[in-house]
Amino acid sequence: QSAVSVPRDFEGCSTLRKYLGQLHFLQSRIPMGAGQDAAVPVTWTEIFSGKAVTHEDIKYEQACVLYNLGALHSMLGAMDKRVSEEGMKVSCTHFQCAAGAFTYLRDHFPHSYSVDMSHQILSLNINLMLGQAQECLLEKSMLDNRKSFLVARISAQVVDYYKEACRALENSETASLLGKIQKDWKKLVQMKIYYFAAVAHLHMGKQAEEQQKFGERVIYFQSALDKLNEAIKLAKGQPETVQEALRFTMDVIGGKYNSAKKDNDFIYHEAVPALDTLQSVKGAPLVKALPVNPTDPAVTGPDIFAKLVPMAAHEASSLYSEEKAKLLRDVMAKIEAKNEVLDQFMDSMQLDPETVDNLDMYNHIPPVLMEKCAALSVRPDTVRNLVQSMQVLSGVFTDVEASLKEIRDLLEEDEAQEQKLQELLGRVPPAPGSPPGLAEVSKECSKYLELHEKASFTNTELHRAMNLHLGNLRLLGGPLEQVRAALPTPSLSEGE
Repeated sequence: QSAVSVPRDFEGCSTLRKYLGQLHFLQSRIPMGAGQDAAVPVTWTEIFSGKAVTHEDIKYEQACVLYNLGALHSMLGAMDKRVSEEGMKVSCTHFQCAAGAFTYLRDHFPHSYSVDMSHQILSLNINLMLGQAQECLLEKSMLDNRKSFLVARISAQVVDYYKEACRALENSETASLLGKIQKDWKKLVQMKIYYFAAVAHLHMGKQAEEQQKFGERVIYFQSALDKLNEAIKLAKGQPETVQEALRFTMDVIGGKYNSAKKDNDFIYHEAVPALDTLQSVKGAPLVKALPVNPTDPAVTGPDIFAKLVPMAAHEASSLYSEEKAKLLRDVMAKIEAKNEVLDQFMDSMQLDPETVDNLDMYNHIPPVLMEKCAALSVRPDTVRNLVQSMQVLSGVFTDVEASLKEIRDLLEEDEAQEQKLQELLGRVPPAPGSPPGLAEVSKECSKYLELHEKASFTNTELHRAMNLHLGNLRLLGGPLEQVRAALPTPSLSEGE
């Protein structure tokens, strides 16, 4: 009930925002949407036709509250006379909040609820709110004596917002939705378009005066005067305060135009350019629709439905518990399977699980290693003898290689001489019982050369193995303290 009849002040805005947030919390717990089980009829009166509109949808209640929030902010923005700087700021904020409420309503709710919530009407409202917010900034900039070009751009943006609103009003669908008030609204918006266009050109003329462009000054002031005359024509029937503001503006612009024209005619004699040859004034949008957050706890307060848990949540919780138990069973089965594999591996390694983590065993040299150390200790010359044997083997290998190469060279020489002899005497068959021929001896030589190559590979591998283990052999033949220090030790901490 408090949200239906809110006071027309900031407290009323706070009440509507809190109610909107609580409706959002309620919707998330109870199925009250269109066609859902707990939906109840919601009735509000349409603003233009005065007809009662009913929908069984909690979102319709939220949409109506949002619309009222935007309307209340716009009323509060228009209530202030804006004669002080603080009043201008407060009004500007209210209009931006109103634009934010209408924007959220347009972008997040269906447009079929009622006429006043159609896309065209909401877009019209948004541009009207932004235009009035920009008006507040224009008044503030004029009060602060801002540069003429900046004031002109701010005023031009007011014109742009109202032109968008006018286009929405000229839409045939919008006209049919608004009915009789469409003409009055359109006339008022057009009057504002001409008025603020006149203000923009007035300040463009001031800038031209500052830049000593006296011809441009005349055309800007003349254009401002023409637009103001159009605004005065459209202002018939408006309140006396509006008429008074128009008369004051006429005195200012008329005086500026007469003075500028007289100065240019008698002093400067600059050519007056056509208005369409000058650069158009581009608007400077300095306002925006302030966003609405229906779940902001700083605005909505605590969730009064926090203890309500819908049946769907209970069902989801049960499903979650079952899925969690199923996942736990799967993980435990995998752990047991891995434990079995680990036990089999420990058995194959013939390791006792009770002694695997026995750290004391790492303080002693294993018995097998002790036997090897003892065997080397009784033969202290083992390493030296091994090195000498390898050196002798290397010498023998070199001698054999030299002998084989010498035999091969002799065979090749004999083969060459025999070939020359056969060329002179012809081929002579070997006598019965004669020794093996040169070919068989060469074959035997090739076989031994091949065996020698294999022996060379074996010697190389043997040298590599000896060099690889020579340090270990010297370590095993040395003091036991050095052997114990070279053995790996576990690096686990006491906690591990």
